[in-house]
Amino acid sequence: MYKIKKSVSIITVIVLGFILQNIFDWNIGELQAKKQKDKNASSPVLNVYTWVEYIDPEIFSDFEKEFHVKVHVDYYDLEDEMFSLVQSKPGMYDLIFPSESSMDIMINSQLLLKLDKRRIPNEKNLKARFRTIINRKWKEYCIPIDWGVTGIAYNAKYVKEPVDSWNVFWDQKYKGHMALMDDPYEVFSVGQKRLGYTMNPKDSYVLDEALKILKELKPLLHDKYFMAYNKIKEKLKSEELWIAQCYNGDAAFLVEENSNINFVIPKEGTSFWIDTIAIPIGAKNKRLAEEFINFMLRPEIGAKQTNYSYYAGCNKKAWAFVDKQLLRNPYIYIDRKEINRLELYEILNPEIQRKFNECWAELAKY
Repeated sequence: MYKIKKSVSIITVIVLGFILQNIFDWNIGELQAKKQKDKNASSPVLNVYTWVEYIDPEIFSDFEKEFHVKVHVDYYDLEDEMFSLVQSKPGMYDLIFPSESSMDIMINSQLLLKLDKRRIPNEKNLKARFRTIINRKWKEYCIPIDWGVTGIAYNAKYVKEPVDSWNVFWDQKYKGHMALMDDPYEVFSVGQKRLGYTMNPKDSYVLDEALKILKELKPLLHDKYFMAYNKIKEKLKSEELWIAQCYNGDAAFLVEENSNINFVIPKEGTSFWIDTIAIPIGAKNKRLAEEFINFMLRPEIGAKQTNYSYYAGCNKKAWAFVDKQLLRNPYIYIDRKEINRLELYEILNPEIQRKFNECWAELAKY
């Protein structure tokens, strides 16, 4: 009987020990999970607002791992969306990616913080030309990341004649299969350039003349209206669109998927733009944002961005790491002879800007 009781006691102790060990292990696991959760909760969060399908997600992941932070990313399709949100909800984001054409209005509207360049030593990696352009007015507020042009993408399966001019958008035989971006400046640049004018007019009659011919063009467009840029890419891919206003980097992507697609810089000229990185007013993690900007300017990170986006970077030291096939792609690295036909957007004087807004409103409802 004693042996039985002793055996039972031993079994009881073993069972209790097993239970206690499991409870102990479970508690340790819970504590470790809680500790990790608390660690994640206490990690700084960098809130980023950027273009759709623009920055390589791996760049954010790499930054998180190296700096032990979290990066939260939201996306916009139109720059107006970014401007409106930064203006209406200051403090929501730590980093934004405005084009150089938005810089004057964002600075004048006091929507950007000055950068502490002491924390961005990799700025020295930028090519001199881009530093010069940015430093003319905005050196305290932004860093150039990459650049590109707006041109014409067309599908040679449906468009048999070579395309070299904005005139193609007025060709009746392509009615319903053409698109211009839903962007007032890009739309009016087509009209202005077709007429032989600058994209940055000083006289209101230029806008009146452009408005007149753009009214003739609008009924020929797909859905008789301007199109969100992501839709343009989708419909070029599906071949619903045969001719469309398109950025060069996206055209390079599309050509890889469909060899019938071509890209051209119109002979009348077109827009040349620079995408920048900046810190909006109210940013809660300015120092971390500057760390990220410096991180983006590392040669290997700049190259990773070019290899992902198909847009030429402004970082001269990154070129050594860029995919050699991309370096040879004329749609990405524009031929020097084309450069003279490119034009940067500039801020319009107040009177012309009012006139421009009126013309766009009239065209939009036409």
